[in-house]
Parts: sequence; C-alpha cells; structure tokens
Amino acid sequence: ETTLRPGELITAIILPPSTLARRSHYLKVRDRNSYAFALVSVAAAIELDGSNVRDVRIALGGVAHKPWRVPEAENAMRGKKADQIAFAESALMIVRDGKPRRDNAFKIELARRSIVRALSTAAALSA
Repeated sequence: ETTLRPGELITAIILPPSTLARRSHYLKVRDRNSYAFALVSVAAAIELDGSNVRDVRIALGGVAHKPWRVPEAENAMRGKKADQIAFAESALMIVRDGKPRRDNAFKIELARRSIVRALSTAAALSA
C-alpha cells in the first residue's frame, strides 16, 4: 500500500501483459459522434484455443451506476465454439437481470446487440 504525499503524482502504472489483451475490443454506442456520453459501451476480451473460447471477459458501461459484468455468462462461454450463437447466448445472460426504467428500456436490446458485435470483432482479430 502506498500513500501519496503532497506534491507527489503517479505518472505510470505498469501491468503485466494479459493474453486476453491480444483479442480485445471496446465499442462505444452514442446518439451522435459529437456526444461523449455512451448510451451503451462494451469492453470485450477473448482468448481462443483454436475456434473455441478459452477465456473471456465482458463489461458493459452506460447501463448501471458501475461497470456491469456477469461472470456466469463468461463461464458459460468457456469451451464453446466462438461463434454468433455462443455470443448471442452470452449476451442474453448478461442482460436478463437488467431492470430498465421507463425511458431507457431500449438499452437492453442495444446492449445485447453491442455485446455480440464487440465479441465478434475481438474474436476476428489475429493474436
């Protein structure tokens, strides 16, 4: 644990490399490009073993008061073929417990589609 003293500033943080970083994608869905605020954002990282999912992480932004993750959905993808079917099943698991308000119920479908898109993009990257 470190305590900064007055006048001290953290200028860098060094993290160990992650195999998940090789195939990762961040998708930010906005009303307009000029808006900084995301309606929905998805950070997806996937590690493949051939065409199957070895490991995966998915986090949503813009849908709750903190990043939204559902580890059960990530666990369910492991060992499955990395395809649209697995991505769609995972997306459904992730959004199923969402409790939208009256004016933002559209975010459930938007998040579901965005998850599939982010995972598809990440999986298509060469390692």
